[in-house]
Amino acid sequence: MNAMIRFISVAEITEPLSVTLGLSGASGTGKTYSALLVARGMAEGTTGKQGAPIGYVDTENRRALHYKQAFPEMMHFDMQAVDEHGEMVGFGPERWIEVIDAAEAAELPVVVIDSFSHAWEGVGGVLDLHAQTLDRLTGGKEELKDKRSQLAWAEVKPRYRRLIDRIVRARCNIVICTRAKPVMQTGFGQNARNARKTKTRRDDVPWDVAGDGDLLFEMTAMMMLDPSAPGCPVYQIKCADQFKALFDPRRPLGVETGRAMAEWARGQGDSQRQKELLDRARAEARKGKDAFIAFWNSEEGKANRPLLRTILEECHQIASEVDTHAAADDDDPFPDERPALSPEEEARIRKEIDADHNSEAAEAGFGGGGGR
Repeated sequence: MNAMIRFISVAEITEPLSVTLGLSGASGTGKTYSALLVARGMAEGTTGKQGAPIGYVDTENRRALHYKQAFPEMMHFDMQAVDEHGEMVGFGPERWIEVIDAAEAAELPVVVIDSFSHAWEGVGGVLDLHAQTLDRLTGGKEELKDKRSQLAWAEVKPRYRRLIDRIVRARCNIVICTRAKPVMQTGFGQNARNARKTKTRRDDVPWDVAGDGDLLFEMTAMMMLDPSAPGCPVYQIKCADQFKALFDPRRPLGVETGRAMAEWARGQGDSQRQKELLDRARAEARKGKDAFIAFWNSEEGKANRPLLRTILEECHQIASEVDTHAAADDDDPFPDERPALSPEEEARIRKEIDADHNSEAAEAGFGGGGGR
């Protein structure tokens, strides 16, 4: 058996990687048009040809065809919940696997799926399958549903995981669009935070993906669009250093975004240099604010400020924490975190405590010269 296992030098591996980009957002955030622009760049970057075909899986009542004049290279598939005979087929995991198989057989360099939320919450999707399975396991008895919910997931989740694995192993690039729903917030403005935390929901992102967390973690990159800036990756849910320069929250996604990701997949571009630069910036921040400012104002820092700004907030937090710890008294290994009180402040507090004590004693019938 071990004779079949062979480790290969990376120098021998020349086949391009595939990219899976996730775009999520509410209605009006520009998902469809942005996905087509990025897909055009991916297709051209992968094939080296302008007008290379773009596969489009459309579950949104043929919405992508609104852009057919702007994207004549689009190869459209109208994915409906019913087949050509009007029979219900739904959006189950196995059907999506067939779609990806067909895209590879057609040798499409990139496929846009819009919207993949149907695989999760659509007719025959994962949530629907779970509900059907749970109904079967409980015989429709409400009092048993909580007890047998995990058993139902044990039947459904493996089917969905096979679909996620098929997406990850795809030989073509994939742009996956999902719907997003608003999350209840506490606080206002910059202090607003999500009222309910989950393992996949960032505290500062007021939108929730209509999908499963497993998919988010498997993406090459995952962006959340916002109605305030259509087409812009306002929230970077998952973004490695290699892609920081591509996803500017203030700049709409475009053809160049897709082309740059295709170059990265072919082992080209300067993404590795960018990652090394960001790592150096973080290293300087760990030396404190002064060290980072010196790096920022160096020739290298000035030449790369647009890239460095993508992690500026992160570096500011690192440097601030370093300076705070450095200011602590190093002679005491267990410093008291409570600030020392001035003699005047200490006297005032003691006076208040004594006054409270005398008041309580009086109420209980002791002291104060006013006993009953």
